[in-house]
Parts: sequence; structure tokens; C-alpha cells
Amino acid sequence: MEPFDPLAVENVGVTLAVELLEQPLQPLPPQTSFAGAGVYALYYTGSHPAYADLLGLDGAGGTRYPVYIGKAVRENAKQGFNPRPTTKAKIWERLGQHAESIRAVENAGDDLDFRLDDFRCRHLVLNDAYITLAESVLIATFRPAWNGMGFGSKVVGGERMTGRPSLWDSLHPGRGGRPAGTAERGQLARDKIMESIQKLSAEPNDPRLAKMLEKIRRFL
Repeated sequence: MEPFDPLAVENVGVTLAVELLEQPLQPLPPQTSFAGAGVYALYYTGSHPAYADLLGLDGAGGTRYPVYIGKAVRENAKQGFNPRPTTKAKIWERLGQHAESIRAVENAGDDLDFRLDDFRCRHLVLNDAYITLAESVLIATFRPAWNGMGFGSKVVGGERMTGRPSLWDSLHPGRGGRPAGTAERGQLARDKIMESIQKLSAEPNDPRLAKMLEKIRRFL
């Protein structure tokens, strides 16, 4: 038997994931501002038909398996590592941006089953060195439906309007500065949600990832 290495990437990843899962659920966005960069998870608890199977698998009213995992990095993050934690409300600001996206869809009135009140979130403030690792582990573990659907894109306006509509905007139309979605891409979005549910139900092929998932599931 090999000795346990607490600093192995997979073990650090499990620690980060479990710590996020142990954070309290909050409304989206959290009512009180807080400082820090790090990772966060969004959960859907409503009755939209596209997520019925996910909530059925969830078994906890939608608060076990997130629909989106994201990160918020400190200002000037690309300039290199900074050991001092940021005093800016980076996660809180990012959660607020996501809430505005969802609220815009609700206000547009084209998707009546989609309401901001049906969303919850968790967040974990982290040292810069761990943010990307935590996000990667959480995405690999939970296969969130919205990751890869264009939900988190910050590009709006002319550049965004000239491009192809995102899967997210095709399923949930109403965000400003985005091209109108199509029925075809809306169906692709539904297919991606179903694919994420199937992946959640299946064991990973990578034995290291399977072992990580086994440990993390104990805290779900």
C-alpha cells in the first residue's frame, strides 16, 4: 500500500470540494456583500421541465447537484500570484452578474417556469493558488449542465450579437446584448442537460476521478 500523500492533486481537490459543499446555502445573490475571490456553485430548485430529471436524481430538492460551477479571480490575476487575499467582493459581484442574467430572462416573460427565486448558491473564498484547481475538480465531479453552455460568458453587445447564440440563451431567451436563440439550439441545450444527468449517474472511467467522486459523495 502506498503512503497517503495529503498534497497530491486529487487529495487537495477532494478537500476543496468538500469544503465548498459544507458551506451554507444562500439565496442568489447573497443579500450581504463579502470580500474575497474563489469558487461557487449554483443550484436550481424550481419546476422548469428541462430540469425535472436532474431534480429527480438530486433527491434533495435541487440542492445536491449544482447546475453551474464557477470561479471569481482577484483583480490583476493575470499579473501573477499574490499571497495577500483580495479585499474586493469578487465572488459576490460575479454571483450578482449571474442573478442579473437569470432576472433578465424572468423579466422578458418568454420562459415562465424560470425564476430567480428558484436558485440557491454556495461559495468558498480561496487563496489564489487553489481557485482553478477547485473549479476543475468540482466541474469534473458534478458535470454541471450549464458549464459549456455559454451561461457564464461576459461578452455582450456588438461582438456577442454577431456570433452564434449560446445554448443557454437559446433555452432561456431574454438576456440583453445576445443574439436570439433558435429552436434547434434550444433542443441541443436540453440534450446537454440530459447528457450531464447521465454522466452524474455513471462512474468515471478515470480511477483517480472515481476515487475522488466516491469520497466527495459521502458529503452530499
